[in-house]
Amino acid sequence: MTDDLTARIQALVVDPLAPVDPPAGLDLTITWHIPVGTITRTVHSDAEHEINQARIRDGLFVSAEDIAGETTTVTMVCPLCGAADRLAIVGRWGHPAQFSCGCGHQWQPYPHNPQWGIRSMMDAITTAVQNQGLPA
Repeated sequence: MTDDLTARIQALVVDPLAPVDPPAGLDLTITWHIPVGTITRTVHSDAEHEINQARIRDGLFVSAEDIAGETTTVTMVCPLCGAADRLAIVGRWGHPAQFSCGCGHQWQPYPHNPQWGIRSMMDAITTAVQNQGLPA
């Protein structure tokens, strides 16, 4: 039997890739270069998720800590020079993000999952516009 909290968490539907409208007045042809310094991302552990699911199926308690253990935060580093503190996000609205390092190296952070790269670019542009306004 599943406890109420676990049942509610399992039923919660979160769509991190839901469509995002561009900020009003945004020129969709602009290529953005957004210096961010350090980039972190959350990585999901399929193994920890499977363990929690097996425990739930067996009627065992799964705590919020157990569920939190399904993810971890990692710091992105340049695959060429290893720098983690001079990164930028480069791209256009609706296109996959590219990460760029101060050493000049540029790479696609989500080559096997382009929808994450697209959403990352849209989120970065939206945040930049919120913090600094539209480019002149």
